[in-house]
Amino acid sequence: MSGAPTVHAVVLAAGRGRRMGGPKHLLAVGEPPEPMLARVLASLRGAPVAGITAVLRPGDAAGEACARAQGAAAVPMEDPEEGRAASVRAGVRAAPASAQGLLFALADQPFLGSFDFAALVAAFAAAPEAIVHARYDGERGTPVLFARRFWPELLALRGSDGGRRVIAAHPEAALGVDLPPRRGRDLDRPEDLRA
Repeated sequence: MSGAPTVHAVVLAAGRGRRMGGPKHLLAVGEPPEPMLARVLASLRGAPVAGITAVLRPGDAAGEACARAQGAAAVPMEDPEEGRAASVRAGVRAAPASAQGLLFALADQPFLGSFDFAALVAAFAAAPEAIVHARYDGERGTPVLFARRFWPELLALRGSDGGRRVIAAHPEAALGVDLPPRRGRDLDRPEDLRA
């Protein structure tokens, strides 16, 4: 895809996983079982992204090893007590200067495939100033891909705010890509794992 904008992927994997009873990103899912983080990183490796960074809690040696095994970089969230905004900011700061888009994926959405991420990147290639987000049954969801012009606003986020605040401020720039809800489901509670 000559001339396509360069996209860097960031996997947010620094949550406490309170509803799951502990950190989720290393819980094994699928057949054969493998950590959720490994599945997401492997899918991104098969997508048209120029690089991948996993944002982890400070001191998460197992998460770092998992990221390295999948060919991804690992960086700590900026403040482990703050909330999602600290992870988003770390992801933005990890992006190379050559990147024109930043694709945020979640470690607890392990069933998305390379083709799902590729669909978001393709939509961004056609609208490189947009915010491209997954859409499930008409509802906005993650992953989300932000054009570079929105990165200063992502860096200004604080507390529990994530990219939703930036999307809400720019509804005219939001572009939804329909993905299958079953593949896009996230795993938050022990019963989600059993399902």
